[in-house]
Amino acid sequence: MPDTLLTVITPSYRNDFDLVTDLCKSMDQFLRIPFKHVLIVPNADMGMFAGLNGANRTVLSEEALLRPSGFRKIPFPKRIRIPGIIDKRFREQWWCRGVGRVNGWVTQQLIKLSASDLSQTDLIMFIDSDNVLFRPLELAHLYQGNQVKLGQRAMRPDMQSHFHWHANGLALLGIEGFGGQHFNYIGNLIVWKRAALVGLQQRIAQVSGLDWRIAVARVKAVSEYILYGLYCEQVAKDHADHAFVEPELTCSFWTSEADLKVAEMAKTVLPTHVALHIQSTIPMPLERRRDIIRQLAAVAPAPGRSAAG
Repeated sequence: MPDTLLTVITPSYRNDFDLVTDLCKSMDQFLRIPFKHVLIVPNADMGMFAGLNGANRTVLSEEALLRPSGFRKIPFPKRIRIPGIIDKRFREQWWCRGVGRVNGWVTQQLIKLSASDLSQTDLIMFIDSDNVLFRPLELAHLYQGNQVKLGQRAMRPDMQSHFHWHANGLALLGIEGFGGQHFNYIGNLIVWKRAALVGLQQRIAQVSGLDWRIAVARVKAVSEYILYGLYCEQVAKDHADHAFVEPELTCSFWTSEADLKVAEMAKTVLPTHVALHIQSTIPMPLERRRDIIRQLAAVAPAPGRSAAG
């Protein structure tokens, strides 16, 4: 096998085990880039995920990744249920000296921002559990000329949380007097350059005078994808690591309704799409989800690349 060119990072947990198993199968079938896949799960779920270890796939625990930086998971019930009285779920909680309590949402950002510690490959891709590849994904799909594509969309006025994450990203990067357009970099199949990620970490440490993880955790509300996009857009723009493009590789479905109609969904699948994302919180049986994916793959338009590719 050629030297690994791509490291793929997937944070997951036991509730998404079946989804991540389908993702792994689809990657093994369709990912045509020599890759290393790193699954990052809670230590309590390591046994469940152990069977997914393989020649190019490794399962690591969140605790093993974050403990060396001083983050400790707080023993706390995930759910308190007394029938007829209370049924309440709680977010995962961590603690770190110099930060205090850190919720699980922030530690997920830290895990992705620590991806440079997990591999030496030049390219790092993030794929969440509720995605599957349904067409070949080749190295050429990731590039525009010599630059790696980074999906960028203008923020809508109603994206208040995104504007907050954007403002916090600017502060972490030491950018004052921002007068540019606000872009959203959140999506699926996000590809980063390792060198740019290391530069981002160094920039945050320089601005804050702290370990970058501590600085990010203190902010409490941050998007790793917007933070990285801002760094490439505003700080490392002369390095030209990325070509900023409209996202084109994944067809994504977000809805609160379980009654997804394949015919309507199929209208949004483009020839450039190589992956399907159906939000994991949509309530539906696993076999129904798999059947929808099979049907979409069967009726999708013929594959192709964008004119920019």
